[in-house]
Amino acid sequence: MLHCVLLAISVSIDALSLGVTYGIKQSRIRGISNVIIFVIALLSTSISIFLGRNIAKLFSQDVALALGSSLLIILGLYTIYKSFKETSTDYDLDNSNSIEKKEALLLALAVSADASCVGLSCGIIGLDSFIYPILAAFFHICFINCGNFIAYNVAKKIKISNKLLSIISGLILISIGIIRLLIE
Repeated sequence: MLHCVLLAISVSIDALSLGVTYGIKQSRIRGISNVIIFVIALLSTSISIFLGRNIAKLFSQDVALALGSSLLIILGLYTIYKSFKETSTDYDLDNSNSIEKKEALLLALAVSADASCVGLSCGIIGLDSFIYPILAAFFHICFINCGNFIAYNVAKKIKISNKLLSIISGLILISIGIIRLLIE
């Protein structure tokens, strides 16, 4: 259970960064947009776990564990690498200062990509296939809205380093991958 919580938090940190970005720009994420983000995150992680479970059936338990854990470590390294290269993407396509339905769909797909990759690894490793997608979707919504609220209201007083948040996220993924390799 703790692994699922840590993984869900880790993959949701990008959502926090995006929420902060939109808050600084005085853009809001409301109602139906939150529902769209939640549903996309839930579906994409659930499907990726299902695929991971089926991939795991092709290998012995030891090979599946090594493969899934390695994917987590690689995703963690990529997350850290990406933090040094990434530029902010603006999904407020109509510059309305509000994330509308179509924009929420694009935003949801973007923030769910990491969660889906981790979901694939979770399925291969055999982590709980019910709890992780719900937690990932929940934390995506919480982090986007918390980041948006904080930045919208106090952007000029507090500086949050997106690079630092991404590095922490990558380190969490790497740690869980290594722990799974060593403990199982």
